[in-house]
Amino acid sequence: MKSLTKKIFITIITGIIIIVLGAWGMGDLFSSGNKNIIAEVGSKKIYIKDYLSYARLYVRKKNSSKLVDRDHDIILNRLISEKIYEEFAEDLKIKVNDKSLAYFIKNDKNFKDKDGNFSREEYEKYLLINNLNPKTVENFYKKELIKKILIEVFINGIDHTNYHKGRLEDDFLKQVRIKFYKLDISYKIKDREIIEYFDKNKDQFSLGEMRSGRYANLNYLKLGFKKENNEYYQTIDNIENDLINNLNFDNIVKKYKLETNKIENINKNGINRQRAKSTFNTFSNALFSLDKNFKTEIFDINNTKYLVNMTDIKKNETPNLNSQIRGEILEKVNLQKNKELSKKIIKSKNSKIFFRTAEINNIKIQNVFFENILDNKKIFDRKNMERIFSKQLNSNLSLLQNDKIFIVRIDKISKNQKKIKNLNKALSDQVKQDFKALLLRDLDKYLINKYPVKLNKKILDQVKKSI
Repeated sequence: MKSLTKKIFITIITGIIIIVLGAWGMGDLFSSGNKNIIAEVGSKKIYIKDYLSYARLYVRKKNSSKLVDRDHDIILNRLISEKIYEEFAEDLKIKVNDKSLAYFIKNDKNFKDKDGNFSREEYEKYLLINNLNPKTVENFYKKELIKKILIEVFINGIDHTNYHKGRLEDDFLKQVRIKFYKLDISYKIKDREIIEYFDKNKDQFSLGEMRSGRYANLNYLKLGFKKENNEYYQTIDNIENDLINNLNFDNIVKKYKLETNKIENINKNGINRQRAKSTFNTFSNALFSLDKNFKTEIFDINNTKYLVNMTDIKKNETPNLNSQIRGEILEKVNLQKNKELSKKIIKSKNSKIFFRTAEINNIKIQNVFFENILDNKKIFDRKNMERIFSKQLNSNLSLLQNDKIFIVRIDKISKNQKKIKNLNKALSDQVKQDFKALLLRDLDKYLINKYPVKLNKKILDQVKKSI
């Protein structure tokens, strides 16, 4: 069965073309005189300044000053995507006038107020936050509108068929009743096993590098404003300029009279020295994005701006086999033994082993009825629901969730006989969406072949090193 939850949750992002690097004709294809050009798409060129400009925006959005290879691939793909669509639009003689562009911008949710109307204040706020000028934003939205028009031209007229609706209807109306239990048997683990496990897996128990820091909340109230007005965003902009001018954390705190708090030593996963989830775990990504040269930066964390400063770095420490680590090893060994037992249950040809295992270990079997694949009863996650709904009647399966093992038996499969409101429309819309996904995938292939990319790898590598 195709993944129905994927059909429901995944939406098509129009205008974004995914280009696999290996599909390009890459190499040192330019003469030495074109030192400012990173790539060419037909008559369109991507200059170093284009790459750096987009990289700055990307870094700001990612809240990290470090770019890995995957980040550079995304940046390059986005720039090449724009050039491909520009070439395609010119071939189809598609142009965007000022009126259409204004309408497109005014309908962006980023610029709307609480009542859903276009807000000039929200627009100006967006420009201030992102250090953009109106011309840059207009150019960006013009490109996005061209992409949207091209996509609509390509997929216009797609309609559903009764055959495909019928196939999808079975997925929508399927119901499943299961029997299940949690396989959490506590085994007697000898001390010798614990020591051997620790000696073989010492690195597994190291907390790794630890960092501490300080932070100041930069919301409008903390900065002395009654609301998020232009003056507030100008203040944020001023703080960012102070950082660019190498003003340190203490001086910024003093200048803007900010309240500060300490961040205890935590690792990349937000775990503290007591091997517990720290109350400051939300700052872990920010702390580990900083380094000795750039100790202070502004980060968006859970929709709030913070000024974060890294104060200390503690390198990896070799752990000792204490009582806490012994407890962790007991949990890991028990989990492994339960996993091995679950494999035996699933592989066994004896259909009664599901019930026998529960009886021998005094485990209570639970019953639950799922009305559809989205009706998880707050028990199983989406991936596990997909597995349950893909199995046949009387089959057993093992599910791992939150480090817990569940043994599940498919007890009954039925079809919802109730009249579901708007089912016909939902089926039609979903079939169209599936067709669109296929067509957009083919459009990507067509455009990549029609407009081959020439990449100056030497220049690209130099630019990547400079960032």
